[in-house]
Amino acid sequence: MVATDTLNRPLRMHRLTFLDEGEEVTVGRPDADTYIHLPADGAALLRRLSEGDTPAAAAEWYAAEYGETVDMTDFIEAITELGFVAAEGEELAEAEPVGLQRLARALFSPPAFVVYGLLVAGAVVATVMRPELMPDYRHSFFTESLLIVSLSLFIGQFPFLLMHEGAHALAGRRLGLNSKLRISRRLYFIVLETSMDGLVTVPRKKRFLPILAGAITDLVVTAVLTLVAAFTSGLIAAICLAFALTTLLRLLWQCYFFLRTDLYYLVVTVLGCTNLHAVARNLLRQRFARLLRLRVPPTAPGSAADHKTARWYSWLLLVGYAAMLFSVVTIVIPSVVYVVVEVVDRIAEKAPAGLIVDSVVVAVLILSQFVVAGYLSLRERRLSKLESAS
Repeated sequence: MVATDTLNRPLRMHRLTFLDEGEEVTVGRPDADTYIHLPADGAALLRRLSEGDTPAAAAEWYAAEYGETVDMTDFIEAITELGFVAAEGEELAEAEPVGLQRLARALFSPPAFVVYGLLVAGAVVATVMRPELMPDYRHSFFTESLLIVSLSLFIGQFPFLLMHEGAHALAGRRLGLNSKLRISRRLYFIVLETSMDGLVTVPRKKRFLPILAGAITDLVVTAVLTLVAAFTSGLIAAICLAFALTTLLRLLWQCYFFLRTDLYYLVVTVLGCTNLHAVARNLLRQRFARLLRLRVPPTAPGSAADHKTARWYSWLLLVGYAAMLFSVVTIVIPSVVYVVVEVVDRIAEKAPAGLIVDSVVVAVLILSQFVVAGYLSLRERRLSKLESAS
């Protein structure tokens, strides 16, 4: 319960940010990465409190402005639970300068983008003039040791992944957000992810660059590696082409629209969608069900923007499947076939023991990935069935 005298003295409020988005206002506490969407009138009342009005004075203003009364006791309890009101003895968070902001502004400045454009254009010209620079699955095998290839491409990807996610974080810090990198896991893979919760308090047009920064970085990295390969030779050029191929595959992965990739979040941000992924997948299922004269699943819940956008975005899901199929047919399958043929040939031709051991170890590593992935998939299905049964 809120004491009566509390209504007659200003509350100790943490620093809050307000982003007006029409009927709703996004209110956030940047130091704690706490954000909430409020109706415009509720946000206006909260703003009065954060500016120093007593709850009683803010309630009088609200009644005069909106012609309704508000239960300030309930309102104060609600914003206290959200952490907007400082507890007794708790220090108010000070606005701290965001680190690396100057570097971020330099990396995403107009002159920097001119340089990036020139690098990409140069790589395109070099590839046209020298077709051997075109992406090819053979570029992955820059040495006869398949084990060295596998370990190099696996370990060597982390700096490029760090650059991708770091670009997201720096683009956020450019706007004053305290963006952070974190280590996460998908299936049995370790991945790097960027936390940009504060992006919801930034005007919509300013969110585009932080969302696309990773893909832009992958494009520039691919261009730089291709240019280095064009102006060098031997092992250095071969390694650059190998990593250019893997980076380009990661860029192609952004076109897997059936996943929540950066491009998906760009569409959601631009068009103000909330549940586009589920609505689009459901709409595509409905279309195929009608085509095959099967039972049509019910419509998925979503906003008006979700259903409107899903009419055309659902077709992009098929584009995403086509992009995945393209990468599997042109890169993944040929690479696996290459390894299998190489292993069989080495054993049949009685190659040196070192090469045979090298080949067998790689074959076991490749097969174990499919075994582990299959096991985890079956385990998740079994758990989901048990949950639904209970």
